[in-house]
Amino acid sequence: MSHQPPFLLRCAGSLLFLGLLLSACSGPRTTTQAKLPYKKLIQNAEVETRAGNYLAAADNYRKAYDQKPRKKEVLYQAATLYTRARDYKKAANTYQFLEADEQRWPLLGLQYGRALKQDGRYEQARRQLALFREAYNGADRPIVTEIVNNELAGIRLAEAGTAGPGAVDIDRPGRGINTSAEEFGPVAIGGDQLFFTSTQGGQSRLYQSRLQAKEWTKATVPPGFPVIAEGAFGTGSFSADGRSFFFTICSGLTGEEATNRCEIFRGERSLNGTWTQPTALGPAINIPGSNNAYPAVTTDPQGRTLLYFASDRPGGRGGMDLYACIQQDATNSLSFITPGNLGAVINTVSDEISPAFDTDGGYIFFASNGHPGFGGLDVFRAAGTYTKFGQPENMGEPVNSAADDYGLVLAANSGRAYLTSNRTYEDEKTTTVDSDIYTLNFQAGRARLKASIYDNTTGSELGGAEITLLELFPGGSSSQLGQRQFPTGIYDFDLRPGSKYRVIIRRDGYQGTEYQVETSLTGSSLYGQPVFLRRNAVTNGQSPGSGLDNEPAPGSSGIGLPTNTGRPTTLAGAPTYPTPPAPSVPNTAPATAPTSPESKAAKTPDAVAYRIQISAERTFDPTAGKYESVRAIGNLQSEEIPGKALRRVTVGYFTEPAAAKAALSSIQSSGFPSAFAVRYDDGIRHGLVRL
Repeated sequence: MSHQPPFLLRCAGSLLFLGLLLSACSGPRTTTQAKLPYKKLIQNAEVETRAGNYLAAADNYRKAYDQKPRKKEVLYQAATLYTRARDYKKAANTYQFLEADEQRWPLLGLQYGRALKQDGRYEQARRQLALFREAYNGADRPIVTEIVNNELAGIRLAEAGTAGPGAVDIDRPGRGINTSAEEFGPVAIGGDQLFFTSTQGGQSRLYQSRLQAKEWTKATVPPGFPVIAEGAFGTGSFSADGRSFFFTICSGLTGEEATNRCEIFRGERSLNGTWTQPTALGPAINIPGSNNAYPAVTTDPQGRTLLYFASDRPGGRGGMDLYACIQQDATNSLSFITPGNLGAVINTVSDEISPAFDTDGGYIFFASNGHPGFGGLDVFRAAGTYTKFGQPENMGEPVNSAADDYGLVLAANSGRAYLTSNRTYEDEKTTTVDSDIYTLNFQAGRARLKASIYDNTTGSELGGAEITLLELFPGGSSSQLGQRQFPTGIYDFDLRPGSKYRVIIRRDGYQGTEYQVETSLTGSSLYGQPVFLRRNAVTNGQSPGSGLDNEPAPGSSGIGLPTNTGRPTTLAGAPTYPTPPAPSVPNTAPATAPTSPESKAAKTPDAVAYRIQISAERTFDPTAGKYESVRAIGNLQSEEIPGKALRRVTVGYFTEPAAAKAALSSIQSSGFPSAFAVRYDDGIRHGLVRL
């Protein structure tokens, strides 16, 4: 088993989320009658529990307790089963009648606090969790304290309103997709076709639906898809060409007799829509005695299939961890090497599931209940290469809720994504006991200013600059929305659609500059431009660092900062929101851009300079979304490759090897692992160079 302490098996929820994949294996639901005798209610509860009908089991236990209020263990059974059924309201309302008992239920306070949190009662959850943390004295107190602190951090995150309403449009498709059963595991094919899993009819099966005239067609089973006679269909993922389909089959077996409850299979779909019989992946993936689920595939730069999945195999950090492995033989689709754990940055002592890699943006998306979150499972993203990622960031509202949110996938080139959640939704969905699929529109009028500041001479990133953001109004008036100093060279503000702004940049020891941007009324766009600041010269008795007072930047008016006009300043100090990749709108540049090393090189090339080449393309679109991750590092340029119908795409211009080396490292970790440095001598390309 994994390194997870035994008590976490009762709290982290691994069995709960595997239970979702196994839900189709549960038996028929029996009825609960108010006047049944105590013994019959207990028998019913036990039958329903074995069948996986946890809500019905909990109701039976609750009715039994009402007949014999001294049977607190029966009430505790009801509360834990309400939790497994994901009825957080009933769970919390049941836990509240139990008193702490170190012998029978030592983690009661943690369970109660979590139920309150997932029901959205954050203030009550905070009090309960804090009281539990103070009172708990078990031998595992250090790790329990860490878990409680993580829950409290998630409550603070939720109460801070990260992302805020309106950042993303969220919608719950109607009868074409969602039913009163479980719907989960969306797989997007283009922008108008969706595969997903549903348990309607009492069996977990794969379904498909199409978007026609803004409505989803009634979901049907894909013609010819193999019938899974033994076990339940879980979640799946198509290869980039849409031919290979990797998916989970769960046997439904539980207890000591189970050798594999969930395994990953692969099948083929031909161009005419026929399917092959699925084949289980080898023992490197499907280790006996472990659960292996939530497969997601992508293609690495060498054209090999890269598989991500979740597993509770031995050697993990706890619960379900995320793993990655590469297809070893390009001619053998099942020849995957031994998977590697994605490490402590991604994985926690709790659960990480439903990975998905976005090649355009250079992000892995996944769900976790181990990182600070709004409720149970939250969706996170982490930037990086195919197997090495940076610190995850919570996707915020409305992607995440107090309930469980997971399985986020992007529909390529559409600005849309799909999400699984058991949240309540307006008057359409009033309970959390079943999961539905939601659509996310990341082109819902988001605008963001994000760019970098560099030293004009060295090309190195320049931290410590003060950025002033002003909104400009018709008639010439303006309002200061924020003034912040950024410790790194990257500055970041949220903007409003259909507005005009002035960005003023000052930094001690350098000449200040400014430029303007105008945001589009529609579409999620990233605005801003790299700025190259020139060092001050001490002249006429002035001291270095006087910024804008020394010399107006090219294109600026040279006037001081305007006073606040009284217009709303809701953007001042606003949090930055994690924004999934979306098509960009070209930046609005000032009439006269600040002098950069690129423009300098065009006039007088340096004796030695460096660029970072990221790719060779037949056509070059500088606004393409796949370049979002490197825009802040340097200017994008392209040049023809002599004798070929290709253009080299390069980033930045650096006169110091150290600055070029730092930029190369950032670019390689931002989704372009094959990038390399190129040297130019007197403006003439010398070729690849190792720094």
